Amino acid sequence: MLSRTLSYKYRDLDSTFCSLGASDDPAELSTQLSAPGVLKVFGDSVCTGTHYKSVLATGTSSAQELVKEALERYSLDPECASQYVLCDVVGQAGDCGQRWQAQCFRVFGDNEKPLLIQELWKPREGLSRRFELRKKSDVEELAARDVDTTTAEYFEKVSNEMTGEVSQEPVVA
Repeated sequence: MLSRTLSYKYRDLDSTFCSLGASDDPAELSTQLSAPGVLKVFGDSVCTGTHYKSVLATGTSSAQELVKEALERYSLDPECASQYVLCDVVGQAGDCGQRWQAQCFRVFGDNEKPLLIQELWKPREGLSRRFELRKKSDVEELAARDVDTTTAEYFEKVSNEMTGEVSQEPVVA
């Protein structure tokens, strides 16, 4: 059984955070300090027209457990959980009704603990993080189209150095 108690730990937040209305961190769109244990799971790609669904989570809740609970909230069969993944998405919230602009995402492993991972790092200033429920097939399709130019360039350079080949790109000094 999951029980929840409210904490007054964040009662004395500075006026910057209090002006947000619910004492929330603007970098964290999936959690609220005013509602500990409640996680917002955004599912635009799963259920069009639905902003997010709230699920109860603890530090021991696995990504797979949260996927199943979110599927129930979206009125989808939790038995199909293997077809969905929970993603940690970083992007920018649009202004004045504009859409969320995702810049990058990472798929949680089934046994990862999203709330614990969330505590380990924060998005850089100007960006926000949110948890999204996505179809595994959509994520695989995105990954297949993704070209990692940064590491591809690095490995090409290392490979050329090992074989003695010279890169055809001009060197900028």
